[in-house]
Amino acid sequence: MKILTRYILSQFFKIFFTCIFAFIVFFLIIDIFENYEKFIENPVPFGIIVSYFFSKIPFMIFVSLPMAVLLAVLISLGLMGQNLELVAIQTSGASYSFIVTPILIVSLLLSILSFIANEYVVPKTNYLTEYLSMVKIKKRKMDINPEFQLDKIWMKRGNTIYNIERYHPGDQKLEGITIYIFSDKFSLKKRYVSEYAEWNGNQWEFFNVTEYDFSESGNYTTEKFETLYLDIKEKPNDFKIVFEEETESMSYRSLARYIRNLEKDGYNASRYKVDLMGKISYPFVNFIMALIAIPFALLTGRRGGITSGVVIALVVALSYWVIHSICLSLGHAGTFPPFIAAWTANLLYMIIGGYLILALRS
Repeated sequence: MKILTRYILSQFFKIFFTCIFAFIVFFLIIDIFENYEKFIENPVPFGIIVSYFFSKIPFMIFVSLPMAVLLAVLISLGLMGQNLELVAIQTSGASYSFIVTPILIVSLLLSILSFIANEYVVPKTNYLTEYLSMVKIKKRKMDINPEFQLDKIWMKRGNTIYNIERYHPGDQKLEGITIYIFSDKFSLKKRYVSEYAEWNGNQWEFFNVTEYDFSESGNYTTEKFETLYLDIKEKPNDFKIVFEEETESMSYRSLARYIRNLEKDGYNASRYKVDLMGKISYPFVNFIMALIAIPFALLTGRRGGITSGVVIALVVALSYWVIHSICLSLGHAGTFPPFIAAWTANLLYMIIGGYLILALRS
């Protein structure tokens, strides 16, 4: 039986690694076409360019894993069915459980490895990518912590740079704001330091503001205001997008730490708890994809056609992503509790996949 298990897994891993390699090549080709102008404008040694693209590979693997697992299960088991290998295995006395259990165990291990990689490897390689892009290629100064945080965000819009300590989407409130306004020649014209700001529906109202007005010689004058309305074009959603991107880049530990700090200050952190739960539920999708693909692969193996099974399973997988995205959106809006928002799609498709496997056995 050990020989049969090794054979089943060898067929799975052949397709799996082929899919991973194909996805990496596909992503790299797209990335090269999107960034070639950057390398033309900023000539750098070839080694830097190679390092830049290689630093993106861990993230590419992370996002490719679920689809690679799905296709590996469908194609490997489908081909074994077409070649009557599944029939031969069952004739030897093996059950469906014997065939699918090794694949489910491997997919579960891949889910665990995916979580670990997203916690310890992907954030560091993403930071390396950003460092190579900013410092080595564009020759700019970079002041970004490898542990992306939501409490010290820099955001540039035109001639204005914002430094925001915290943003509370539910209250539409900014805390610890410093705004730098530059001239067209990128010389500092004004700097505003504000304790907090609130959106009144039409514009931002800043409180406890200190204004620094710089002359061309570099001297400045200061003026203090209890409240001040600034001509800021950015609306709450503009800041929300930046903070959501940072949430995706953070590790589980960093986001959990930020949530604790928010709750200590008395703020509602439910929106961020959804993202925290999502950092566990997303890697688990590898297992879900295997569970969904197995019954379709076994069914196509019986009927001798792989294409139809692949199409059906891809439709099911797409429906999973739609449901998962909707649930996360409802969680962000406060309609669903964080756990329900992050895990509803997983639990639903685990039930569907388990039912289909049991139905095939009967």
